[in-house]
Amino acid sequence: MKHLLFAVFENTDGTHELIHELAEKGINGTVLASTSLRHILHSIEEERTFITLRQLERQQFEDNTTFYTLIEEENLDNVLNIIRKGTNNFKDIKGGMFVLPVERYEGSF
Repeated sequence: MKHLLFAVFENTDGTHELIHELAEKGINGTVLASTSLRHILHSIEEERTFITLRQLERQQFEDNTTFYTLIEEENLDNVLNIIRKGTNNFKDIKGGMFVLPVERYEGSF
């Protein structure tokens, strides 16, 4: 069975090294620049009582790195351990991760 691993890391030099290590170990996935909604809300003027989609669209989404990948069950613990080690259990690189079972999958990656 495949699993979806979804992880978000604070953008640091260590994050880039961790992503590079995952790639070197043959782990293919998607990496996106992202930011938390809380960060966006704090960056918009406090006196506004509502936020428009246009304001959200203009924000910079580069505070975090979001990584997701499909992993076979037998490789899952290895990948989780690489992330734990690379983040020092999310103490040196803030963030988090979760895994979901994937019942059906179609595609080529």
